[in-house]
Amino acid sequence: MTAATVWSAGDPVSLNEIVSPTNPVTGLFFRVTQAGTTGSSEPQWARKIGEVVYDNNVRYVAFSSIFADISKLNPFSVIELFSLELNNNFHGEVTTERFHSGTNLNGNGDIVWAGDTYPRFPVEANGFAYQRGQIPRPKIIVSNAEGAISGILNRINIRDGKAGNDLTGAVLTRITTMAQFLDASNFSGGSNPFGTPDPSAEFERQIYIVDRKSVENRDIVEFELSAVSDLAGVRLPKRQCTRALFPAIGTFFQ
Repeated sequence: MTAATVWSAGDPVSLNEIVSPTNPVTGLFFRVTQAGTTGSSEPQWARKIGEVVYDNNVRYVAFSSIFADISKLNPFSVIELFSLELNNNFHGEVTTERFHSGTNLNGNGDIVWAGDTYPRFPVEANGFAYQRGQIPRPKIIVSNAEGAISGILNRINIRDGKAGNDLTGAVLTRITTMAQFLDASNFSGGSNPFGTPDPSAEFERQIYIVDRKSVENRDIVEFELSAVSDLAGVRLPKRQCTRALFPAIGTFFQ
């Protein structure tokens, strides 16, 4: 952990420097989000994580004194969001479920991105990294402690009085952005202390199809995903240049 500097009057502070009050304030530290020189008297320190404090021309944001929290809540924290789209052909309804894993920003609440709300929901997703010569087949594991997922599975795709009991064919989108671009409504005071909200500032979306349900019990439900291009009988690239089709190519490269 970077050592915190105890506040003092007329002290120049730099961007991202950690400052602590002269008297402890509910265990909070304060990160400098706008560099400058501190005032002649100590500011009124905030008592909630995420609140902004003004000190002459210096601006701070309040953080937990736990370093893990400090390191997660910074402008470059990667925020991971998920959306799950059901469609009428496969599931008998057209709905979009949104959620985040609760491991970043406000772990106990919702995250608002581009005007859409992503409630916290215990989820673990892995396997998105590309391996040489292999298309990723990620897995997503969601909590079923209160039967929420089983309830969705039993509801969808009801035909002839029977439920399909699967999410096969649903589209799962993984969205990643950074804390500095999140909607201002995520923060107390209606202002993003990390930067300027920008709903277009996100990494390339990763879109997958739910291939099958691999596990369902009282604790978890696990789904295997496949890329849109990873379908039976589909070969990439679809056209191949061979000497038999283009005999002139062999002559050209001799």
